[in-house]
Order: sequence, then structure tokens, then C-alpha cells
Amino acid sequence: MGRLIGLLVSLAILAGLYAFIDVGALWRAARAADPWWLAAGILFVVPLTLLTSWRLTLLVADVALGFLESNRLILAASTLNLFLPSKLGDLAKSGVLARRHGMKPSLSLAIVVLEKALDMASLLVWGVFGLLVVGAARPAMLLLLLPVGGGLAALALLIAPLHLLPFVLRHFGRWMPGKLGGAVAAFAASWREVTDWFWQTPGRAGGVVLLSITIWGAHLFQFWLFAEALGAGVPVLANAAFATLSILAGLLPFTFAGVGTRDAAIVFFYAPYLDPGAAGILGLLATLRYVLPAVAGAPFVADFARKGQPLAPDAAKP
Repeated sequence: MGRLIGLLVSLAILAGLYAFIDVGALWRAARAADPWWLAAGILFVVPLTLLTSWRLTLLVADVALGFLESNRLILAASTLNLFLPSKLGDLAKSGVLARRHGMKPSLSLAIVVLEKALDMASLLVWGVFGLLVVGAARPAMLLLLLPVGGGLAALALLIAPLHLLPFVLRHFGRWMPGKLGGAVAAFAASWREVTDWFWQTPGRAGGVVLLSITIWGAHLFQFWLFAEALGAGVPVLANAAFATLSILAGLLPFTFAGVGTRDAAIVFFYAPYLDPGAAGILGLLATLRYVLPAVAGAPFVADFARKGQPLAPDAAKP
């Protein structure tokens, strides 16, 4: 029922947005798009998936998770993310790590949460840089540095080996009943274990952080490729600001896979470079970024519920 409501909200937002844009403008923008830039943007899905899969193997280096299996997990999570709010499909990976690879459920959950925290922090890093650049010409945009920079600072504190999150969770867990309090305490201990492991080799930790920032720079570059296909001529760092804010709008949990809120944000933020029709097409292409991996991952969703042998024959310790 919740997803149906989200779909209806998305359709309502799109209906209002396309009434403002004019369907004819959408069609003209689509016909004028450069096919080479467009193809480059679409094909960019492949290296993005491969880099994300490689990072997962680094995060679970003590588990016999092969690169092929990692790819299947990433793609299947993409499929679930299309139907679950706020990227909750990624959390299903923790169940596979626990059932198939013998990890404690709380530890596998902590690893997946760390992966998502690195994703969000990396996105916000690019958002901060982009907003600083855009804000030089449009000071009003600097106001958005408060939530974006504040979110980045909060995530940095949680990821850093300061044990801030375990401290908070332990104190909250004392006020929670029975099993819930025990689960919170177990997660707090696992988060401390994961962050201690992550930072015990600073070179490895720094490499994973840089890889995460590279991955999200590539995500935003894909936005830029699509914008160039539509003739935007938007500077790369300005695009980083606009794309970051649009992605964040798409994470709001009351729509279907971010459709509607992300599109409206794109039309608003890219207005200096794209007319409403072209920005509407950019919104459709932004959704395509999620649809293509989701389609590729559909055959592997059943693996999330299956027990027993690893997903792939290469599941040997990396």
C-alpha cells in the first residue's frame, strides 16, 4: 500500500510538472539530443556498476565474496531499490552476507550501512564543492551549504573511528524494550567493530574513501554527459551541485523511486542552462540511470532469498 501511495504521489507531481513543461517541448528536446553524448551517458552505467562491485569486495575483504557475486548483489539491490524507499534495497545485501558467508547479522548490516554512509558522504563532498563554485555567482545557493555541509560533517563523524554512533546507540538502547534493545546494542558493537577494522589499515581505508568519492564523481559526470546531450553547456562543478541536490530530492521517501521530486528539482536547478522541455528529458534520463541496473539485476533478486551455495563460481577469497 505504501508503494502504491508513493506511485500516486509521483504521478501527481509529474502531471503537474508536465502541465508546466508542455509535452511538445519534451518531444522537441528529445529529437534534438545528441545521440553520441546520450550513448556515452547510458553506457556509463557499466563502469559505475563495476567500480561499486569492486568496492564491496574491498569492504568485505575477510569474506569469500568473488567479484562476479559482488556484481550480482549490487545489481539485485538496484532492482529492489526501484521499489523500496530511500535505497532500502541495499540492506538486503546484509542478509546474503549473513546467510551465505557466515557473518553475524549485526556485522553484515553494519558493513552495508558503512557502504551507504560512504556513498552519501561522497555525494555530499561533490555537492559542497559544486555549491561553493555556483555560489560565487549565485550567493543564494550558498544557503544550501548548511544542510549539505552539515550532513557531510555528521557522516564524517559517524564514519570516523571516534565510536560516536556506538556511544549514542548504547545509551538509547538502554531505554528500549527487550529484543529491540538487544538488537540495537548488537548493532552498536558491530559498528564499532567495522569502523575499527576499516581504520586499522589507514592506507586501505583511505583508498576505499577515495574510490567512493571517485564513484560518486562518476555518477555526477554521467548527469553531465546527459546534460551535454541536451545542449546544456553546464560547467562540470556547477552540474555537481545541481545533480547532487536533485539526487537528494529523489531520496525523499514519499514518492516511487524518487520519480517526481527528482524531476522537479532538475527542472528548477538546471533552469539557467536548460529550458523546461530539455530539463524534463534530463529528469527522464536521470530515472533511466536507476532503471537500467534494476532491469539487469532482476534475474538475481531471487538469489537474495535463496540459501546455500554462493551465487557465483568465482566466490573465492579475493
